[in-house]
Amino acid sequence: MQYLPSTFFAVPFTHPFKRNLEAGRMVAIYGVVLPGADRFVLNLQTGPSHGDDIALHLSFRFPEGLVVLNTQQGGGWQQEERHYRLPVAHGQHFQMLVYVQHDCFKIAFNGQHFADFHHRMPLEMISHVRAEGDVHINNVTGVRLPYEPDNVVYNPDNPFVQHIGSIFPGRLIRVRGTVPHDAYRFTINLMDGPDHEHNNIPFHASVRPNSSEFLVELNSQRNGGWENGHQIRPCPIRPGQAFEMLVLVDQHNYKIAFNGQHFAEFDHRFPIESVNYFRIDGSVNITKVSFEGHRRDGAFDFTPLPPPADDYFHPHAYEAVGNQFVFANPYPIF
Repeated sequence: MQYLPSTFFAVPFTHPFKRNLEAGRMVAIYGVVLPGADRFVLNLQTGPSHGDDIALHLSFRFPEGLVVLNTQQGGGWQQEERHYRLPVAHGQHFQMLVYVQHDCFKIAFNGQHFADFHHRMPLEMISHVRAEGDVHINNVTGVRLPYEPDNVVYNPDNPFVQHIGSIFPGRLIRVRGTVPHDAYRFTINLMDGPDHEHNNIPFHASVRPNSSEFLVELNSQRNGGWENGHQIRPCPIRPGQAFEMLVLVDQHNYKIAFNGQHFAEFDHRFPIESVNYFRIDGSVNITKVSFEGHRRDGAFDFTPLPPPADDYFHPHAYEAVGNQFVFANPYPIF
């Protein structure tokens, strides 16, 4: 991928952000590495000067063939993270993307994910981007990525119970977490009331990553009794693994995916309008639960998105593949 700038800014180069960085923003830095470059640095920092605190520091060291990520605070460097590969080369034009999330920066070069760097300073302190060394900078842009749902909970308690109002075709429930190494099972329930022992459960997913079962069971509970369950093998996640589970409400069924891959469907046994509570519990460390999507009437149909307003405006979408659904990332960077 070539980026052909027409104007370069002299280095050291400092550029202020018009507004504070926050989760969901992306910073794009365009430039070119000088031929014969020894090293250069790119920083997100708290002011325009060389001595200001640096929340994200990238030091590109060509003789050593590595990139160092670090934070500088109060004049002192913290624990560095070394990556023994260079994502750019001498004389190469590049695009660097820094995608701000709640827990980390995600960094990509020329459309390829490079590294994650967990926050060590509050995001609101960052005010400038700065470049130094053997590099020319052409442009710096910032984009707000409007995908973050309003109804989202981070690091909830376990068990976690949430009133979600009603569900409808197009409603998407996203669960992110990790499976403990000694995990036996965890469950996700969509219920018609807050009490999982006494209320009906129109949708029940029992995820069992333990070695003796290694399956997922889908079922429903009516008037205190379980109905006919469907056991699906193998379990798509393992102990010690991070995962993302999606439950998409379709007109006729629930569609379930793990880590971007369609897994199963479960036909509705209750009117979907009866569902108003969500519950997750068991052997799982929950990092995020979000309730997304808009009402879609008629058949399940995710029309491909129109071309975005700019190259990295909306990195997440969903699309139909036959009668399945998959996670579609039109810009597969992160």
